[in-house]
Amino acid sequence: MLNFVYQNPTKIIFGKGAINDLPKEVLKYGNKVLIVYGGDSIFKNGLYEILDTQFKENGIDCYELGNVTVPSLSVLYRGIEIARQNQVDLVIGIGGGCCIDMAKSIAIGASNDVDIWKILQGKIAYDNLNCLPIGTIVTIAGSGSEMDGNSEIENLETGEHGSIGSFIKSYPSFSILDPELTYNCPFELTAYHGMTIIVQAMEQYLVDREATFIQDGFVETICKTVISALRTLKEDLNNYNARANLMWASAITCNRILGRGKNAPWLGGPLGGLIDDTLGITYSQGITITWPKYLMTCYKDFAQTLKSFALNVMEIDPENQTCDEIALSGAIALQEFIDEIGLAHTIKDLGYENYEIEEFSDKINKLANRNVISKNDIETIVKLSIGGK
Repeated sequence: MLNFVYQNPTKIIFGKGAINDLPKEVLKYGNKVLIVYGGDSIFKNGLYEILDTQFKENGIDCYELGNVTVPSLSVLYRGIEIARQNQVDLVIGIGGGCCIDMAKSIAIGASNDVDIWKILQGKIAYDNLNCLPIGTIVTIAGSGSEMDGNSEIENLETGEHGSIGSFIKSYPSFSILDPELTYNCPFELTAYHGMTIIVQAMEQYLVDREATFIQDGFVETICKTVISALRTLKEDLNNYNARANLMWASAITCNRILGRGKNAPWLGGPLGGLIDDTLGITYSQGITITWPKYLMTCYKDFAQTLKSFALNVMEIDPENQTCDEIALSGAIALQEFIDEIGLAHTIKDLGYENYEIEEFSDKINKLANRNVISKNDIETIVKLSIGGK
């Protein structure tokens, strides 16, 4: 196990009725808050009305940045301006990774007299920058942004991505995880975000390193828990325990504990990006399609680890199989689970027909240049993902 430092300052408030603790947490930092939220789900599930009542009863002034469906730079600038003009004391991201990531970058951008895009591009180091306190209210489990310091933002005009990586000041001060707030999330969306949990956990699992039994055990338990929860939710969308386990799995997966003591290459996002950037599908859809193809193509690279995954998570019968065969069986079983719960197997299932591998060549070459995975393997993954052989 490699040397490491671990610190996570986020306070988790978990369970039924956890949303009732929000005013108490907000007032620790002041009485002016900016809330960042997405579409109309905050209104459909009654959360907006709850927040409005809580803020009025506790003398909290609330400012809003709504309809945040993409973590775009232009919307980020607007949020920073709202926060500065109203001198807010706290920024709260409500929803999933998009809104929570946006809240983090707003909290940094509003606290420093520099261009946030230069920070996101790495042109200005963030280590000594200021940051407003951040809170989160999770309404869809999957991103893990509720318990890490990362923020991913897109410049839609140029096609560039910017990020802040695990800045300790941009970890949420608190995160409210009330499983009942996820009840109105439809199964398909719940399942794609559940697969995001699995992929992000496995990214920190398939790593060249010495034995890290505790971290690996966490990964296997998380994956097995998510699979069980999604099977339950397919039949009973409002099963509290299944929703609760998904929500806790999401937070743990990205709170940095799984990757300690090893150097994870974090391939899930780049592999998904091979197709999602080109087609305009979601991050969760992209990684759900490409990840099992990666495992089935490159299983020999991590055969011993994937064997453990196959036995402990996918419950593969090892009789008369070699280590490599068990590893491959585990990868196939994960793909079969994705098919079982009705998620896309290839891009054709999302309505994208007649794509050829040449249309993805720029993305393939860019990922191959990282020298983490061979170009031939990347091409195989893309072929399988677009529906080829």
